[in-house]
Formats: sequence, structure tokens, C-alpha cells
Amino acid sequence: MASTAQARIAPALSTEFYVARAEWSLLQRIGFRFVSAYLILYTMPAPGRSSLIAAIPGTLFMTRPYVKMWRAMVEWVAAHVFHLTGSVAVYPQVNGSGDSTLDYIQVLCYAVLAAVAALVWSILDRKRTEYRRLNAWLRIWVRYTLAFTLFSYGFAKVFPLQFQPAPLTRLMEPFHDFSPMGVLWTFMGASMAYTIFAGASEVLGGVLLLFPRTTSLGALVSGAVMLNVVMLNFCYDVPVKLYSANLLLMAVFLAAPDLGRLANVFLWNRPTRPSKVDSLLFRTRPWKIVSIAAKTLLIGFTLFNHVKGGINGYKTFYTNAQRSPLYGIWEVSNPEASADGWKYVILDRPQGASIRTTDDSQRFYTTTYDEKNQRLTMRQGNFSTVFSYARPDLFHLTLQGDGRSINLHKVDTSKFLLLNRGFHWINERPFNR
Repeated sequence: MASTAQARIAPALSTEFYVARAEWSLLQRIGFRFVSAYLILYTMPAPGRSSLIAAIPGTLFMTRPYVKMWRAMVEWVAAHVFHLTGSVAVYPQVNGSGDSTLDYIQVLCYAVLAAVAALVWSILDRKRTEYRRLNAWLRIWVRYTLAFTLFSYGFAKVFPLQFQPAPLTRLMEPFHDFSPMGVLWTFMGASMAYTIFAGASEVLGGVLLLFPRTTSLGALVSGAVMLNVVMLNFCYDVPVKLYSANLLLMAVFLAAPDLGRLANVFLWNRPTRPSKVDSLLFRTRPWKIVSIAAKTLLIGFTLFNHVKGGINGYKTFYTNAQRSPLYGIWEVSNPEASADGWKYVILDRPQGASIRTTDDSQRFYTTTYDEKNQRLTMRQGNFSTVFSYARPDLFHLTLQGDGRSINLHKVDTSKFLLLNRGFHWINERPFNR
């Protein structure tokens, strides 16, 4: 009887010990101080990164001074510490890269400030033995930041906007002209189903992170998803390496308290205790109600915006996509008629065109159409040419202008293997071309 009672009481005792365990080691305390300072700095509002603060309606005007302060500080460090000059030492107006010189300097500043904060904190707070409650708050902050970031990238794939089918210009570009990043964008866009699957995986990880009971699973799913993203970014030279690596570190931070428990189950084949890391806050009923209401409003607002934006983007780029009145890939029948040896004229969007010449070079033009008078204006820099066009049928086109008469016939893109191969349940032999 005594042994049975002890067996029943043991799990409760082990759980209680886990919740109210003794003091942390000195290394744990110093490590927590540095990690918490770094994560708070990195997850504050910054261009190109999702932030929990920026997700709250009406906070944009509050974050602008903070962003300006950091930009000024980083530019100062670049100029006075690293002695950089020129464009690399100044933030550009528009830049899609998250791996610029200034981005690396900013992350270095975060790490240095976090180290200084940890040192000062350790001196001033040297008598404290643990940070369980502060750790619980930090985990909430990181959970929601990572979840909202996964939503922003995930919904951009669920509604396939980040990776879209290759435009006509890309279809005519020789593979050796592709950059590694261009290869990644093209192969992702070649399969809408895989793009949606990748986005759904990111959204799933984000959803699981929103709830304490599923945080462990969410951290594992998010970690697996982000590890794949990090490898793609590094292996295909996508300039989001810093950001994706930090997001992976957030997933590792959230999963770290469960690594011992997971090892018990998957490696040592023995029972483990339940996690109580995220159960230290909002113990009274009024605070629980307030937290649930605030959580519901914030999550609902965020998901609504992503879904609404995804639907609107899908309508813009797919359902109501704008196309050139002369849409298609047009092969020139008489290249000698053009001044610089046109081989293909590629008309995709109304605002632009590209020309591939007989020497396999490519030139880009902005375009304006006058459909009433059947005129096409092509501009490149300060030079422009006005062509009148005629289509005797759907498959032939004539451009006349600047003393030239160029005859073209339409390329049947449905014969392109990338577009017509499709999916096959049964393959008698590999079809790898």
C-alpha cells in the first residue's frame, strides 16, 4: 500500500519541484540576461521585420522615432568605428536586402549592447537567484513575435504572392543567366501547390505558438520550417540570411526548456514531467479574462489583415491580372528589319516589354498603349519609339515605326515543357529534362 501511494504522489512532487525549482546557476542567470536583452532589442520595430508592437493598431507613429534613432546610431558606428564611406555607410531609400553592411553592423550593435546590459544587470541584480517569471513574459513576447512573422511570410505563400509563376520574360531567359536567388524564385513559382504547402506549414507553426499548451510543438514545427528557410537563404544567396537565422534562434529559444523532456521520450524511452514554463502568469480570474480578450482581439485583427491582404493580392495578380493588349512572346520573322537584330519581343504587363536580340542579349523598355489608334510607345532612357501595330489574326503582328516594318508571329507557350508537363501519379520511367 505504501509503495502504491508513493507512486501516485511522485509525479505531483516532481511537477511541483519543476515549477518551484531552486536557484539557477550563475551561468544560467548570465546567459538569460544576455539572451533576453538581445531578443528584446532584435524584436523591436525595424524596417523589413515583423514586430509585436507594430502589429498593434495605431502604433506606427510611435515606432518611427525609434527606427530613426537606430538608423542614425548604426550610420555613426559605420562611419566612426569601421571608417566606412560611400553608399554602404548610408541607408538607401529603398532596399530589399536584409544582409547589407549596415544590417550586420546593427546586429553587432544589438549583441554589444546586450553584453553590456547583461554585465550591468549582473552587477546590480547579483542577489537574485532565478528569473522564472521574467522568462515567462519573455517567452510570450518571443512566441507572438515569431508567430506573427510566420503569418506574414506564410500567408504570402498560402495566397501565392511571394512566389508567382514565371513571367514570359523569365521563360525566354537562358538558364545560365539565372542568379541562384532567381533559380529559387522560379522553381518555387513553378509549383503553386508546393508554395501553398510551404506557406501552410509556416502558418501552422505560427498558430501553434499562440497557445501555451502547444508551444512546444509549435517551436518544433517552426524550428523545422525555419531551418529549411535558413538553408535555402544561405544556399541560394537570398539576402534574408540574418533575419531567418534570428527567427530560427527564436524557435530554438522557445524549444530549449523542453529538450530534456523530449530526450526522455524519444531517446531514453522513459516518462517525463509536464512543462510549467508558460503557466506562471495570469493566475487570477480577472487577469485571465483580460489576457484572453486582448489576445483574441490582437490575433483576430492580425489574421483578418493577412487574409484580407492575401485575397486582395490574389485578385490583383491572378484573378484581375493586367496584361498587355498584345500579350505573348512574339518571334521576329525578319530580324534584319530591326536596327539591333530583334529576335523575340516579349509583351507581358502593360507597363513594360523586353527584347531578346540575335546575340542573346536582353533589353527592357517601358511601354504605353494607345489601343484606339493601335499605337505602341517603347521607351528606354531618354529615347522612345512610336510603333503602329496591326494584327491580321491572333498569331501574327506587324510593328511599323521609325522607318521599320517588323513582322512577328506568336510563340505557342502551351508547348513549353515547364508549363505543360503537369502532375502524373504514374511514371513508367523518369522524365528528367
